Amino acid sequence: MKYRQPLALVTIALILSIGVAFTRPSQQPQPAHPQNLKVLPKDIDHASLIKIMHDFSDALGFRCSNCHVARANGDMDFASDAKPEKREAREMMRMMKKINRKYFGVKGNFVDVYMNARITCYTCHHGEAHPAVAAGHPEKQGPMVPPPPPGAHP
Repeated sequence: MKYRQPLALVTIALILSIGVAFTRPSQQPQPAHPQNLKVLPKDIDHASLIKIMHDFSDALGFRCSNCHVARANGDMDFASDAKPEKREAREMMRMMKKINRKYFGVKGNFVDVYMNARITCYTCHHGEAHPAVAAGHPEKQGPMVPPPPPGAHP
């Protein structure tokens, strides 16, 4: 009986140490903060960053690799600016922020504006890479014809 208690403690310690050994952090250290942010605030929290990126993905029907570079080992190089789609996305983000500030009075950094936005990527894209052009839009028609002069019957 007097050996059971120490044996139980040793068994528990052994199980815990094995568990710790198998839950080692990954070999590749992750940066403390995202790198190369130009529109998003440099101090963005992880949850906001992931929410915004997933929203972009849903709004455009994109995957991460549409804007971000995949390394040879399959990991994403989120800091790279190698893809022109990433530069285009930044311009679209600036445009969305400007529209929400100017027309809807939404203030703050990009995260603040995005979380309170009236106009988002989805407003125009609806899950597609390129916004749809309305059938009656001038880009779908021929050259614009001036209206008839007042009083003239077409």
